[in-house]
Amino acid sequence: MSLLVEPTRIIDQVVPTFEPHPLLWNGHLQTIVARYIPGPRVRLASTYHEIPIESGNKLTAVQSIPEGWEDGDPAVVLVHGLAGDVRSPYLSRVALKLYRLGIRVVRMNMRGAGVGYGLSRDFYHGGRSEDPRAVVEWLAAQIPSSPIGIVGFSLGGNLVLKMAGEAASDPVNGLDCVIAANPPIDLHACCVHIRQPQGRIYDQNFIRLLQTEEGRLRKAFPEMHAPLDFGRVENLFDFDNVYTAPRNGFRDAEDYYARSSSAPLISRIAVPGLVIHAADDPFIPVEPFLEAQFPAQLALELNPFGGHLGYMSRTNWCGDRRWLDARILTWLASRWGLDGKLASQTPRGRTSAREHAGGSETYARQRF
Repeated sequence: MSLLVEPTRIIDQVVPTFEPHPLLWNGHLQTIVARYIPGPRVRLASTYHEIPIESGNKLTAVQSIPEGWEDGDPAVVLVHGLAGDVRSPYLSRVALKLYRLGIRVVRMNMRGAGVGYGLSRDFYHGGRSEDPRAVVEWLAAQIPSSPIGIVGFSLGGNLVLKMAGEAASDPVNGLDCVIAANPPIDLHACCVHIRQPQGRIYDQNFIRLLQTEEGRLRKAFPEMHAPLDFGRVENLFDFDNVYTAPRNGFRDAEDYYARSSSAPLISRIAVPGLVIHAADDPFIPVEPFLEAQFPAQLALELNPFGGHLGYMSRTNWCGDRRWLDARILTWLASRWGLDGKLASQTPRGRTSAREHAGGSETYARQRF
């Protein structure tokens, strides 16, 4: 399919249509550079939380509350992608920018990810929408008067869209809006797409990362997880057929994909939202976005270029060349009437590294 896709878009004037940096002219370059040149390390004071879920399992999250924040002010939950956690650079960058805008920010670890290792007998997968639901409702119980937005990246984007679709019949307390960046809304289509020759290197990388996570989980709970034979696993489909599906109650990989993809639920989403995707994403094909039924209140911004969570721009916006960060920030600022504050706090141009560079984040450990 041609990358000259006619997009459905609602673009804020302060962040125009994405134009790639001239040296990063295709999706592979955008993806790789954004991944391996993440920018300065973020230091953002956060409190650590453990959130009980079913069967004695726990989720973990870190929360950052701006000075002067009050109940009634907005909050955002951020959800990482495959093989990520709360310290993933894209999550930390967006958290910092939201925090500086005066928005309370919670970054959640998917089940078993990051510091959540060993706190859940199960591991996350593309359909566990109950986990972001648990975090949003945990937050809503603390701040009952505040609107809560949820932003998911990559696999996290599929989860938040699935959760928002399910909320049509089972409302999520406090949920005000949803944003998904490069979400794999059709998991089966993604597995077919990534098996093509240009995607094989990504496919193999994901398999290595997932097998490592499986080994860590088995080490933490040897009595529950017997060793599996991964000798014939050659791609993500094989891994999901051998591990993800049977370990999580699905018949096989096809059943897992059918029951976990958000595409069939998108038409049911009632809250306002934004879905951002790039037609040259090397992992996630564009066709499912053209076929899905997006309701009027859920805008689809389909860019010809940008790669997978890349969007390294020709121009600086909101402090750097990370167009995706700026797009998320401006949409939420517009949603909650913070446009003026955004204009005063995030001018165009480079942000001083001294504002947010340094050592690792500090977590005031607080258990619930």
